[in-house]
Parts: sequence; C-alpha cells; structure tokens
Amino acid sequence: MRRAAGVLAVMLVLAGLTPTPAAAASVRLEVVRSPVVLGERVRLTGAIQPGAAGEEIRIVDATGRVVARATTGPHGGFAAGFVPTRNVWVGARWKGVGSPAVPVGVRARVSTRLWEPRLFDLVRITGWVRPAVAGGHVRVVLTRGGVEVARRWPRVHASGRYETELPVARPGTYRAAARFDLPDLWAGTAASGARAAPLPALSSGAKGTFVGLLEHRLVGLGYRLDGVDGVYDVRTGDAVVAFHKVQGMPRRFAVSAATWRALAAPLRPKARFRRPAAHIEIDQTRQVLYAVRDGRVAWISHVSTGKPSTPTYDGTFHVYRKVRGTYNSLYYPSYFDGGRAIHGWKDVPTYAASHGCVRFPFWNAVWIFRHAPIDTAVRIYH
Repeated sequence: MRRAAGVLAVMLVLAGLTPTPAAAASVRLEVVRSPVVLGERVRLTGAIQPGAAGEEIRIVDATGRVVARATTGPHGGFAAGFVPTRNVWVGARWKGVGSPAVPVGVRARVSTRLWEPRLFDLVRITGWVRPAVAGGHVRVVLTRGGVEVARRWPRVHASGRYETELPVARPGTYRAAARFDLPDLWAGTAASGARAAPLPALSSGAKGTFVGLLEHRLVGLGYRLDGVDGVYDVRTGDAVVAFHKVQGMPRRFAVSAATWRALAAPLRPKARFRRPAAHIEIDQTRQVLYAVRDGRVAWISHVSTGKPSTPTYDGTFHVYRKVRGTYNSLYYPSYFDGGRAIHGWKDVPTYAASHGCVRFPFWNAVWIFRHAPIDTAVRIYH
C-alpha cells in the first residue's frame, strides 16, 4: 500500500495537480535610457510578480512623491515615463510592494556657436544653457586641428545665454566645445561645427577687416607702417615687402596665403651689433633697414641701396649732416658717407638700385630723419 501511495503521488505531481507554495509578490523596474537631456522624457519599464493585468503601478521619487503612474498588461508588464528636472532615484510601488530604486540621470542642455575665426583676431563664441542659472559659468574650449589652443569660463546671463572671445593665432580649422556643470545634473556638453580661418589674398586697393588685421600684425612685429587704417595703400605694401624680405620670401608687395602663414610663425631678426644702444643697421643682402634700440630691432623698413656700379659700402659710419625738406632731389637726407645719405625717394624697388644712397620710402622719410640724429651710428653689411 505504501508503494501504491508513492506511485500516486508521482502521478499527481506530473499532472500538475499537487498544491504549490504561493510565489512572493515583487516589482521590477528598469530605466530604458539614462541620462536624458533636460526637457526629454525618460522611459521606464518593469513587471509585477505574479503577473496580472489591470494593476495600478505608482512611480515615486525618494521623497515618496508620485512622478508617474502605469497599468499592467496581460502578463504583468508595464511602461511609464516622466520628464525629470534633475538627477533622481525612483522606484515602483504596487500594493505595498516596492522595487529597488533606480537612478535617472538628467543632462544639462547646452548649445554653442563658433563665429568666423580670423587670423590675429578674437573669434566670438556664443550659446545658451538650460537651466538658466544666472552667474554660473560655462567652460569653453577652442581647438585647432583637434588640439586645445585656448579656454575661457564665461558667465551665464539671466536668460541662459553666454558669450566669449578667444584668440586665433595660427592658421587652421577651429572648433568650439562648451561644458556646463551643475551639482544636481549631469554635465551638458556641445560642440560647434568646424570652421577654417580664411587666408585671403590682399593687394593695393583692398579695404576692410582683414587689411586691418594684417596691418596690426605687421606693426606688432616691428614693421614700420604709418597708419593702421584698414586700407591697403603704398604704406601697407612697403611694410609687406619688408616682411617678405626678412622672411626670405619672394619680394612682393601683395599678400598671399603663404604670407599669412609666415606672419603666424615669423623669423624675427636680431641686431647684428649691440652697441651703441641706439643705432641704424642696413642689411644689404635683405635690403632692409633696422632701427635698433637697446640692442634689439625695434623697427624694420624696406629700402634700396646702391647698385653694383654705384655701391653702398659696408662699414660703420655716423650721421654727420642733415637737411630738412628737399636737397639736390633728396627728401630729408641724413648724410653718413660723403654724398651718400639715407633719404626719401618715390621709387624704392625691391633690389639695390640707387647711386650709393639708401633709398627710404617717401612717406616714411620724415620718421627716419627724426630717428637718426647727428652722430647716430650707421652700420652697413651684407
């Protein structure tokens, strides 16, 4: 009889007719995607056990506040969503049963725009953040070719907008990246599109921003230019050709992309002589004049010295005579070697072409006259 009872028990189990213990009730909750950007809806999914349809599920935060509700489907599954405003932990509640809390991350919203980068200028970067936290700061990074070249922390205005300017020192392709951090949000980030710094061709008659940037750069490097006015005239051309001469480039009065690149990483000439502290040097190989102050080249100008048949001699001389105005067709001459003088002349070619004097641009003659008083040392060499 005991054997028969055992066989019957096995048969009942196989038939599924034996009573089983009731499963414990539970709730499972998952976040479909986190973090979300501020203003986006976060989606949650889950299920109850044992599964049943039509059951109300409450989604609550750490304070117990209900942020969303859902109703279970045929097998106990449910989906819910809400729009969070900060990082938060949430859980599902069903008939006194709760799920483990899950984190929902919220990322601050950020935009950024890079305006046109111009060489030797400040490029403007603007954007906005959400939430708008007046007095907060945005980290803005400027990159060239993927390498960071500058950064700032502009302040956020009450409207959520920010703006800053960063220097553009080298040719290349630039991008701006912005990051906004708040204690109860994930950092918001944004990146601008890529923009290349233009390298425009410029020549006599050109006007505008790029001419002004060119002139400022030349003056900053010590090339003599009377008037930074954004107009490409003979003065600008003379400064450009002096720069080309010093760099060992073709002696042209116009600007090309190669000129811009050289301006960004120029050869800076050094005085050959340190004494006296203030003197004039004339490099006949380059056909330029250096005004030396305190042992360094302070100003550089385009000149033309004597042609082979009527040379300007190398050596050390001193200014011994000066004449204001025009004298024997020479404009504001400063004599340093017999009849040879540094003087203004309307035609100053890029090569040695004078009769032994040092031709100086006509528009610049009064300036060099004032900067070469009697007894000024004039050192001439190749």
